Formats: sequence, C-alpha cells, structure tokens
Amino acid sequence: MSSSDSVRVKLLFFAKSRELAGVSGTDDFVVPHAEIKCSELLDLICNRYNLSIIRNNVILAHNEQYCADLSETIRIRNGDELALTFDKLDVGALNDQVAHESCGAVSLFVGTTRDNFEGKTVVLLEYEAYEAMAIKTMNLLCEEVRARWPDVVNIGIHHRLGTVPVKEASVVIAISSPHRKSSLEAVHFTIDELKKSVPVWKKELYGDGEGSSEWKENSECTWSKKHKDNHIL
Repeated sequence: MSSSDSVRVKLLFFAKSRELAGVSGTDDFVVPHAEIKCSELLDLICNRYNLSIIRNNVILAHNEQYCADLSETIRIRNGDELALTFDKLDVGALNDQVAHESCGAVSLFVGTTRDNFEGKTVVLLEYEAYEAMAIKTMNLLCEEVRARWPDVVNIGIHHRLGTVPVKEASVVIAISSPHRKSSLEAVHFTIDELKKSVPVWKKELYGDGEGSSEWKENSECTWSKKHKDNHIL
C-alpha cells in the first residue's frame, strides 16, 4: 500500500465509546484505503481505541448517516477542515492539517485586518455569521472545488467570528494538491466564491474618537448592490 492510498479523517466519539477511547470527543485517524468495508473500518477503530469489548454495540456512521449494513463498502475522501471560531486563527496548524504525503504543494490565503479604509483609521473588524448555513455553503463550495480540480487532496477553510484586531487573520484557506497549479487556482477561486456566497457579515470600527462603525458589503456577494448593478440586463 502506498501512502497516497490512505485517507485522514476526523472521528467523533460519543457516550461510552468516548470514555473508553480516552479522547475529548474527536480525534484524527488514518484509514488505509479510500474504499473500505464498514466492518473492516469498525474493526480498525475498535482495535485502535480499545473498543473491542463493546464492538457489537458500537454504531458506525459516515457523513452523518448510519452504516446499517456493515458488509457495505464505502468510499472515504480526504476530509475538508471547515470551522467558524471566535478563537485566534492558527495559520500553521491549518497548513499542517491539509498537508498530505502525496502532495507537493499547499497553497494558502490569509485575509487580515488592515488599519485603514478610504482614509479612515480602522481599529478592528467584527464578524458574525448564520453559522449553520455558512458551514453548509462552505461544504458545497468544497464540492465545487473538487469538481473543478479533481487532484485537490485536502481543503481547509477557517473563518473567525467576533472581533479581529489589526494584523490578525479573519480567514485562512489552505488547499493541498500534487502540483502547485491546482492548489493556487483553487485557493483563488475559493476566496472569491466564499465572499460571494457564505453568509458572514463584517463591521468596521473606526478610530475617530467617536466610536463610529459601519457594516461593510462585499462587492462580490450576490446580494450586494454592486453585484446586482453589474448584472442588470
């Protein structure tokens, strides 16, 4: 088996399995083959996490659906690392998460808060999101990226919520592929599409001594006035 056959996934544990596995709830796990029988995957997990004593009571799910027939073969793709968080974004950690043995390139986009806008001094940005819809839209975006660049291996998109001071990252996109062309093009496409369609809103707070602020509209987003004006027939 070559290393490129393997797929890294995120496992979620609940109830007794979580207690026996000794994990906080999630853990990274390497599946040796992208196509594997559910029964074989369950055995691998039980052996790795000391769950053999409850193997017959462990319920396996893949992509939020129960694996009712353990003889069924499922296809696992490398997982997309998507997050909305109020914590400071860690660019290096996301880079490491999307890196893969089969890839010679990880391309990154890091969007940061700048200290000015049209002559105004910006002291910080504030983000809020319709989180459930945002994650769903990000998943659809990842599917489109994989359709356009089939050799893309891992995709990571982390977006910060709440306040983001000057110089700190508000969004990080990391994409790995065997060669740089695909990952570079995919990152460019992803940030543009994210701004168009993902329901995240941004407020700029200004350092004018009056505490003034303004909600900003991405010109790319489909509901913006500029976008609508540019698409009038």
